[in-house]
Amino acid sequence: MRRARTRGRAAAVAFAAVPLLAGCGIQETDVIEAGGPASFQAFLNRDFDMLLFFRSPDGGLTPVIRTTEPPAELLDGYAESGSGEQNSGDTAGPVPTEKVVLALLGGPGKEDRAAGLTTALPTTRPGGTVKVERTSDGKVTTRLPLALEGLDRTALRQLTCTIAYSQDADGQVTVELRGQDGGLRSGTCGLAKRPGP
Repeated sequence: MRRARTRGRAAAVAFAAVPLLAGCGIQETDVIEAGGPASFQAFLNRDFDMLLFFRSPDGGLTPVIRTTEPPAELLDGYAESGSGEQNSGDTAGPVPTEKVVLALLGGPGKEDRAAGLTTALPTTRPGGTVKVERTSDGKVTTRLPLALEGLDRTALRQLTCTIAYSQDADGQVTVELRGQDGGLRSGTCGLAKRPGP
């Protein structure tokens, strides 16, 4: 039986995860170092959560956990997702990367903007499609509904890190971006996994 989560909890978890990543090179702040990128994994349920990277006020990247589980609130604020009818089409597994990228392109939410988060990515028209393929050598190719020409380094890192962490829990994959303008960029997120204690 799963607990349904509310938007407030997702926002609280997202902001709780931000300081945990401060020591891994995503952003440079005066936060006490608390581990590498894998630190947020304790808060991330890959079956229902997406990890999106937005631009922080200092120009770095900040991860935001956004849930895809539909809120199922009852009058008293509690819900059991195992009760009632279930959609037989539901399958367990990570949120599809295509859906994650479209959420990133939708921009930061109200809570994200209130925390000073923005995006370096341009606004895309609704109805755009994203196609993700993983090659035999492990590279992840993503076709995007936007032009790559003119995107700055922050925008490219937002896309690369969001896709990398959607495909691999440690974000350790090479991502190839293909724009609708024929542009091509390839790279890694660059958030190296820190050795354990």
